[in-house]
Amino acid sequence: MLDNSPDALRVGLFSNIYRPILSGVVNSIDLLRKELLNQGHCPFVFAPQVPGYREAHSGVWRFPSFPLSSKVNYPVAVPCWPPTHYAISQSRLGVLHTHHPFWLGEVAWMWSRLQRIPLVYTFHTQYEKYCHYIKLPQRPLRALTRWAVKGFAQRCDLIIAPSPAIREVMREYGITTWTETLPNAIDLERFQPSGDRQLLRKKLGWPLHTPIAIYAGRLGQEKNLPFLLQAFRQVEGAHLALVGDGTELPRLRQLAQELGMQDRVIFVGAAAYPDMPNYYAAADFFCMASTTEVKPLVVLEALASQLPVVAVSAFGTADTVSHGQDGLLTSERLEDFAAACSSLCSDPSLRQRLAAQAGRSAEEFSIEKYTLRLVELYREANRRVRG
Repeated sequence: MLDNSPDALRVGLFSNIYRPILSGVVNSIDLLRKELLNQGHCPFVFAPQVPGYREAHSGVWRFPSFPLSSKVNYPVAVPCWPPTHYAISQSRLGVLHTHHPFWLGEVAWMWSRLQRIPLVYTFHTQYEKYCHYIKLPQRPLRALTRWAVKGFAQRCDLIIAPSPAIREVMREYGITTWTETLPNAIDLERFQPSGDRQLLRKKLGWPLHTPIAIYAGRLGQEKNLPFLLQAFRQVEGAHLALVGDGTELPRLRQLAQELGMQDRVIFVGAAAYPDMPNYYAAADFFCMASTTEVKPLVVLEALASQLPVVAVSAFGTADTVSHGQDGLLTSERLEDFAAACSSLCSDPSLRQRLAAQAGRSAEEFSIEKYTLRLVELYREANRRVRG
């Protein structure tokens, strides 16, 4: 039920993707929506339609959409849709919060100016790192992407930076908009370890008595997964579980065969978000080789699940994992990454020590604390815009 008390904020959450699409951004928006409700506010989601999907909760308004391509499950909104614009105009919104700079981000910007309410933008993604999905000359495309992101960001009233490192990128872009660092957050209670690990492995059909590393996320080119497989080839007596789906799945299956690892790599496929705690609980540690992340939710989920994290020391992970305390950070060298994984496999005491600290580290990423701070920023943005 929506709260109509005088202190309740009416928040429009705009996103180019939402349920049932699986992604970190979608999970972040859904968690925020739920916690805004828990704290007595009124969130509304504005997102593209997904054919055949039946809405799981109220407060969602959809724009018609068309598929980006047959290979990528990404609906592109048709922003000129009068019924949804009418819903925006009648929702008495006090703040607009967009999670993308393009398409529906522009719709949010238009309504923020028409109604003189603040526009907040969370800088989730380094879009120039995803230009490979568009078959155009990459150098000018990346430059154009940076220019477009900067142009949008400069028109916002507040930018939420999920990590200190992304603020550095924003400075390189030349973005001068008021910015606050507010790390992504998760529902900590959901990922508290529960259940017997051996029983979970038995249910999943995983090996019972060998160390298992887990990766969770999209199987996309930008995730550096061939590196992960090549490094893990050097980790003896352990298995790697890949939870997720994406365009790189056929290539990764072939690579596992070529590396002679087909019996040690478990391709789980896409998993429903409510099932993820069981996958984490069945594993011994989490690993990630991506260098493009801003503040990856899967790393926060792994920490909350008391899993040590092995990651390439790069954007997002270096801001989140403390080397030698709750995980191990390495260079982007196969030997270094493999050595870190091997040390966790061969040294249970090290694994246990890092796991205990991982659970403590996760406590700072509470969705409750995040939302309280975000609402403070919403109110401050409103005061600035309304003078």
